[in-house]
Amino acid sequence: MTAEAPDPKTFGSWEDAFQYPIATVRGMERQLRNDLDSNREKLRLLVGDSYRDLLGTADTIVEMDEQMQKVERYLGDMGVRCNSRLLDRKAANIKAWDNARKSKDRERYAFASQLAVLRSCPEVISRLSKSGGSVLLAAKVLVISRLLHKKLSDRTNPPPYLEILRDRLATLRRKLLARIDRRFHTLESSESTLLEAMCAFSLATNSSPSDVLRHFHHVRQNAITEFGHRKDDESIFNSLRLIVQTLRDSQAIFPDRLARALEEVKNIPLLHALDPQSQQDLNLDVHQRWLGEDITNFVPYIRHDDLQKLEAIQAVKKWAKQAFSSFFRDLGTKLETLEDPSTLVHLRQEMLELWFSNQRHSSGVESFDILEGIRDSFINRLRKSVHQQTAQLSDVALIIDQLLTGWQVGLSDVCPPMWDDATSIMNTPSSGKALQEALSIRAYGKTEPVRAVSAAYDTWLGGIKALEDVIAELREKKWADELDNMDEDDDDILENKQALLSEDDPRLLQEALEKDLEENFVKIQGAMQRHAATSQVDDQDLPKASHQAVFLLRIWRHINDHLPPTYPSHNLGAQDFVPTLQQRISSHIIRSPLSRCDRYIIKTLQQTTMQVRSLWEGDPALPVLPSPYVFRFISDVVRAMAMMGVDVWTPSAKGLLKRRLREILAPILAKMPEARELANGHAADGGDGSNKVGVADNPSEADGNEAGKNPGETQGEEGAEDQQKVNGKTAPPGPSEEVARDMKIQRLFDIMYLQCALRLDLPSDPAEEDVRDGLVRLCLYVVGSLNLEREPRERLRRDAEAYWKRTELLFGLLK
Repeated sequence: MTAEAPDPKTFGSWEDAFQYPIATVRGMERQLRNDLDSNREKLRLLVGDSYRDLLGTADTIVEMDEQMQKVERYLGDMGVRCNSRLLDRKAANIKAWDNARKSKDRERYAFASQLAVLRSCPEVISRLSKSGGSVLLAAKVLVISRLLHKKLSDRTNPPPYLEILRDRLATLRRKLLARIDRRFHTLESSESTLLEAMCAFSLATNSSPSDVLRHFHHVRQNAITEFGHRKDDESIFNSLRLIVQTLRDSQAIFPDRLARALEEVKNIPLLHALDPQSQQDLNLDVHQRWLGEDITNFVPYIRHDDLQKLEAIQAVKKWAKQAFSSFFRDLGTKLETLEDPSTLVHLRQEMLELWFSNQRHSSGVESFDILEGIRDSFINRLRKSVHQQTAQLSDVALIIDQLLTGWQVGLSDVCPPMWDDATSIMNTPSSGKALQEALSIRAYGKTEPVRAVSAAYDTWLGGIKALEDVIAELREKKWADELDNMDEDDDDILENKQALLSEDDPRLLQEALEKDLEENFVKIQGAMQRHAATSQVDDQDLPKASHQAVFLLRIWRHINDHLPPTYPSHNLGAQDFVPTLQQRISSHIIRSPLSRCDRYIIKTLQQTTMQVRSLWEGDPALPVLPSPYVFRFISDVVRAMAMMGVDVWTPSAKGLLKRRLREILAPILAKMPEARELANGHAADGGDGSNKVGVADNPSEADGNEAGKNPGETQGEEGAEDQQKVNGKTAPPGPSEEVARDMKIQRLFDIMYLQCALRLDLPSDPAEEDVRDGLVRLCLYVVGSLNLEREPRERLRRDAEAYWKRTELLFGLLK
């Protein structure tokens, strides 16, 4: 490849060119000569063009000089010919001529233009109203229309059409003021919208800023009252929002911003401040020059600076006090319509959150006072709700009274058997809950009256639990997030708000709930005590009274087992009337068994042989089985207990029944010859009254009472009398001495067996119980009369206890 030729422009001197070969140097020479020829041609062309331009410019200058000389010559001639006084006189003559020519039509044109603009003003105001346009612009048009109406009315012969226009303008004025009030009324109005509406109100009514503030507060107060009278829950929140918004708007607008806005309205003539559309609708481009300067240049007079800042602050504080007073009154009325405590707590939380998020903008009011007002409103309503809910326990007492008043034996106390057809055919895989409920009804004696009272109580208890959940919710609520929204100046509130809302309020409600529960449970206890009053019950009314007692016991047990956790006593403390009810039930169930036992004992007095002697065992032979009448007696008692309901026989009820049986059985067994002497001594000493009870419960004890009248007679004589006369009839001769002794031994075993069956689990004082127990004394007497050795006596006792252990499962209710 041929090396690229060097560029001579890069050489520092002519000597650098000769450093290359000769061919290269000659090539550079040819290149330089060509460039020189090209540049010379370009220079020749450039100089030729510039010379022609220079010649043209010179010709133009010469021409301009000639024209300027002509102008100077003409102006000189005009100055010589013109006179200023002559010109002024000519202008005045022309003007006078023009006025004289137009004077006849000016008044007619002005009247037509003013009337045309006045007729267009209602249409402009209506258009602005329908399209939601500026109320300030509508107010300006309204003021212009008033000016035109007044000017036309002052004419010598005003047209009748003005009256129609006046009425229409009055209607439009009311509508405009209503639009302004609606903007004042709503929560959606921004500060700029409110400021425009206030200027429009001031312009339409010629009001000062103090009047505007007063009207603004009046409209907002009416809006707050209207919100308070609505039934929806959101209205009361809107009421509080409107109060806060009013305080915020009043602080931002009055007095400075409103004064500046009114001053701007005064600075520009109203006719010039209209928008192009309104000017076009009014045809001002045609009619404006005929309206007159008084209308064209009219500026409204408004006292924009009559409201001082201190006066505005005082007016806002006064209004805030009235507004919050009305709000708390409406809030109380609203809360009275709410019954659900959880709804009240939810509204309370939302109300407090709303206040905490907006109270920093509510200058002029004490935020702590508002907080206390909200707390008091809700706490008072919740207290009333607590009182109303707890007072519903009286409905349970009323149901108990009604059921007892209309009690019918055989209907009210009917409880279905455990395994009747209803439970036997029940499909357990698909009806497990139903089977469980059916078995619960039968096992716990839940008759229709019991279920009715239990359902009413459970409903009431559900309301109490709802109150307890509400109190727990109040206690667990944390207000940490809302603390951040409060002002740093409210240090006291920041420190105490959590304690006020999450500690004091739940504590007040808890105290009210505990107090009301205590009062209402005392009332229902009093009602049950009145029904269980220890008054004498006739034998004829004893079955009804006993079933009513069972009903009351079941109700008491259900209530006592399902007490509210907040009930202070945690127990009904019904020891006063429960033993009375249990004693009444015991008196009923032992009547029939004791009567049959008494008849059997009288029958045994006529026997001369002992058939159970062959069942004795051991050496010497001693009884190992109780007499049939003892076994039958215990079976009858247990059966009667089961008929009353197995759920009735609590340990205390069984203990009372056993004590009563031990008291009554001793006088009944005393009719036997071997126990007559003990009965005589017991009757003579007075004892503990058990003999009296036995006589009252068993009318056939005439022989025992008769024996008590002869304490000095011997045992043999008494036995002879019993054998000679039983129930007024002559008896056959008595048994032999050996049979009589065997009967005594059998009776001793029977007494020991009865002692095992009727053993008291936890006597208060065993020694005292033995002293007062008729069976113990009777057993000791029979043992003494038989002169048994220790070994046979202990054997009898062991055998009695062993047989009881073998048979006690048959009498489970007595265990």
